[in-house]
Amino acid sequence: MTKDFGKEFTIANLKNMRQFYLTFPNGYALRSELSWTHYRLLMRVENENAREFYMQEAVKSQWSTR
Repeated sequence: MTKDFGKEFTIANLKNMRQFYLTFPNGYALRSELSWTHYRLLMRVENENAREFYMQEAVKSQWSTR
């Protein structure tokens, strides 16, 4: 796919996109204040309540991904 659609379609990125879809299903309220990097980090948090807490805190406190 990289050859046809560009460098964003690497195996690693496709795996991240799939994990994003599985972690944040269509009905999930995504936050426009968070970047793709935020979501990549949040996907690693297995506990859904903890993930929601970190999402809210990241937005409220304007956390960077560092």
